[in-house]
Amino acid sequence: MNREISGEARIFRARPLFAANMIGGFWLGVGGYVAIFGFLAWHDRHFRNDRIGLALALATWVVAVLVFGPGRLFAMWPYAIALEPQKGIWVYAPPSKLWIPMDEIVDVEVYSGMYGGGYAIQLNRSHGLVREIHILSLAFSDQRLAGELRTAIDRRDGVVHSN
Repeated sequence: MNREISGEARIFRARPLFAANMIGGFWLGVGGYVAIFGFLAWHDRHFRNDRIGLALALATWVVAVLVFGPGRLFAMWPYAIALEPQKGIWVYAPPSKLWIPMDEIVDVEVYSGMYGGGYAIQLNRSHGLVREIHILSLAFSDQRLAGELRTAIDRRDGVVHSN
Protein backbone atom coordinates (compact mmCIF):
# COMPACT_ATOMS: atom_id res chain seq x y z
CA MET A 1 0.00 0.00 0.00
CA ASN A 2 1.29 3.45 -0.87
CA ARG A 3 1.66 5.47 2.35
CA GLU A 4 1.73 8.85 0.59
CA ILE A 5 -1.10 11.25 -0.05
CA SER A 6 -2.38 11.20 -3.61
CA GLY A 7 -2.92 14.32 -5.68
CA GLU A 8 -6.69 13.86 -5.60
CA ALA A 9 -6.88 14.09 -1.80
CA ARG A 10 -8.81 16.96 -0.23
CA ILE A 11 -7.04 18.35 2.83
CA PHE A 12 -9.06 19.92 5.64
CA ARG A 13 -7.04 21.90 8.16
CA ALA A 14 -7.95 23.13 11.60
CA ARG A 15 -7.53 26.76 12.52
CA PRO A 16 -3.82 27.68 12.76
CA LEU A 17 -4.07 28.45 16.49
CA PHE A 18 -5.50 24.98 17.22
CA ALA A 19 -2.85 23.27 15.07
CA ALA A 20 -0.05 25.24 16.71
CA ASN A 21 -1.47 24.42 20.14
CA MET A 22 -1.61 20.69 19.33
CA ILE A 23 1.87 20.45 17.86
CA GLY A 24 3.57 22.90 20.20
CA GLY A 25 1.80 21.56 23.28
CA PHE A 26 2.85 18.01 22.50
CA TRP A 27 6.51 18.81 21.92
CA LEU A 28 6.71 21.31 24.80
CA GLY A 29 5.19 18.67 27.05
CA VAL A 30 7.79 16.12 26.00
CA GLY A 31 10.59 18.66 26.43
CA GLY A 32 9.25 19.84 29.78
CA TYR A 33 9.03 16.31 31.13
CA VAL A 34 12.58 15.54 30.03
CA ALA A 35 13.84 18.85 31.47
CA ILE A 36 12.16 18.34 34.86
CA PHE A 37 13.26 14.72 35.09
CA GLY A 38 16.82 15.67 34.07
CA PHE A 39 16.93 18.57 36.54
CA LEU A 40 15.76 16.39 39.42
CA ALA A 41 18.10 13.56 38.51
CA TRP A 42 21.05 15.93 38.17
CA HIS A 43 20.56 18.28 41.13
CA ASP A 44 18.55 16.44 43.75
CA ARG A 45 20.47 13.80 45.69
CA HIS A 46 17.30 12.63 47.43
CA PHE A 47 15.60 12.01 44.08
CA ARG A 48 18.55 9.92 42.83
CA ASN A 49 18.49 7.82 46.02
CA ASP A 50 14.70 7.52 46.12
CA ARG A 51 14.06 4.29 44.22
CA ILE A 52 10.27 4.60 44.41
CA GLY A 53 10.29 8.16 43.03
CA LEU A 54 12.65 7.18 40.24
CA ALA A 55 10.56 4.10 39.39
CA LEU A 56 7.39 6.22 39.39
CA ALA A 57 8.95 8.84 37.10
CA LEU A 58 10.21 6.18 34.68
CA ALA A 59 6.86 4.34 34.73
CA THR A 60 5.07 7.62 33.94
CA TRP A 61 7.44 8.18 31.02
CA VAL A 62 6.90 4.65 29.66
CA VAL A 63 3.10 4.98 29.93
CA ALA A 64 3.17 8.38 28.20
CA VAL A 65 5.32 7.02 25.36
CA LEU A 66 2.96 4.07 24.87
CA VAL A 67 -0.20 6.21 25.03
CA PHE A 68 1.01 8.85 22.58
CA GLY A 69 3.21 6.60 20.37
CA PRO A 70 1.56 3.29 19.48
CA GLY A 71 -1.63 4.36 21.29
CA ARG A 72 -1.97 7.45 19.08
CA LEU A 73 -4.19 9.15 21.62
CA PHE A 74 -3.93 12.62 20.05
CA ALA A 75 -5.33 11.24 16.77
CA MET A 76 -8.74 11.55 18.42
CA TRP A 77 -8.41 15.34 17.99
CA PRO A 78 -6.54 15.93 14.73
CA TYR A 79 -5.26 19.24 13.40
CA ALA A 80 -5.74 18.13 9.76
CA ILE A 81 -7.50 15.38 7.82
CA ALA A 82 -6.85 14.44 4.20
CA LEU A 83 -9.75 12.67 2.49
CA GLU A 84 -8.85 10.39 -0.40
CA PRO A 85 -12.06 9.50 -2.26
CA GLN A 86 -12.92 5.79 -2.19
CA LYS A 87 -9.67 5.03 -0.33
CA GLY A 88 -9.69 6.47 3.18
CA ILE A 89 -8.44 9.32 5.30
CA TRP A 90 -5.11 10.50 6.68
CA VAL A 91 -5.41 11.83 10.21
CA TYR A 92 -2.72 14.30 11.31
CA ALA A 93 -1.97 14.63 15.01
CA PRO A 94 1.28 14.73 16.94
CA PRO A 95 3.57 12.83 16.81
CA SER A 96 2.61 11.25 13.46
CA LYS A 97 -0.11 10.67 10.89
CA LEU A 98 -2.56 7.79 10.83
CA TRP A 99 -4.08 6.04 7.78
CA ILE A 100 -7.66 4.80 8.08
CA PRO A 101 -9.08 2.89 5.10
CA MET A 102 -12.60 3.80 4.00
CA ASP A 103 -13.96 0.35 4.86
CA GLU A 104 -13.05 0.92 8.54
CA ILE A 105 -15.14 4.11 8.79
CA VAL A 106 -18.63 3.28 10.03
CA ASP A 107 -20.36 6.64 10.28
CA VAL A 108 -20.05 10.38 10.83
CA GLU A 109 -22.27 11.62 13.66
CA VAL A 110 -22.98 14.98 15.24
CA TYR A 111 -21.86 15.10 18.85
CA SER A 112 -21.74 17.53 21.72
CA GLY A 113 -18.82 17.30 24.07
CA MET A 114 -17.05 19.08 26.87
CA TYR A 115 -15.18 21.34 24.43
CA GLY A 116 -18.15 22.13 22.24
CA GLY A 117 -19.84 20.30 19.44
CA GLY A 118 -18.71 18.93 16.16
CA TYR A 119 -18.63 15.61 14.37
CA ALA A 120 -17.38 12.19 15.42
CA ILE A 121 -16.01 9.75 12.84
CA GLN A 122 -16.89 6.28 14.12
CA LEU A 123 -14.45 3.45 13.33
CA ASN A 124 -15.21 -0.27 13.29
CA ARG A 125 -11.85 -1.19 14.80
CA SER A 126 -9.37 0.43 17.10
CA HIS A 127 -6.23 2.18 15.88
CA GLY A 128 -4.22 2.15 19.07
CA LEU A 129 -6.47 3.86 21.60
CA VAL A 130 -8.55 5.55 18.91
CA ARG A 131 -12.08 4.25 18.20
CA GLU A 132 -13.47 7.57 17.00
CA ILE A 133 -12.08 10.83 15.68
CA HIS A 134 -13.52 14.15 16.82
CA ILE A 135 -13.77 17.05 14.41
CA LEU A 136 -14.27 19.95 16.81
CA SER A 137 -16.28 22.84 15.40
CA LEU A 138 -14.06 25.23 17.39
CA ALA A 139 -11.00 23.92 15.56
CA PHE A 140 -12.39 23.25 12.07
CA SER A 141 -14.26 26.28 10.78
CA ASP A 142 -15.01 24.51 7.49
CA GLN A 143 -17.65 21.83 8.08
CA ARG A 144 -17.48 20.45 4.52
CA LEU A 145 -15.28 17.56 5.71
CA ALA A 146 -18.22 15.86 7.44
CA GLY A 147 -20.42 16.23 4.35
CA GLU A 148 -17.80 14.92 1.95
CA LEU A 149 -16.96 12.03 4.26
CA ARG A 150 -20.67 11.20 4.58
CA THR A 151 -20.96 11.23 0.77
CA ALA A 152 -17.93 8.92 0.45
CA ILE A 153 -19.43 6.52 3.00
CA ASP A 154 -22.78 6.53 1.18
CA ARG A 155 -21.04 5.91 -2.16
CA ARG A 156 -19.10 3.01 -0.62
CA ASP A 157 -22.30 1.53 0.83
CA GLY A 158 -24.22 1.95 -2.45
CA VAL A 159 -26.65 4.58 -1.16
CA VAL A 160 -28.12 6.62 -3.99
CA HIS A 161 -29.38 10.12 -3.27
CA SER A 162 -32.13 11.48 -5.51
CA ASN A 163 -33.04 15.14 -5.63
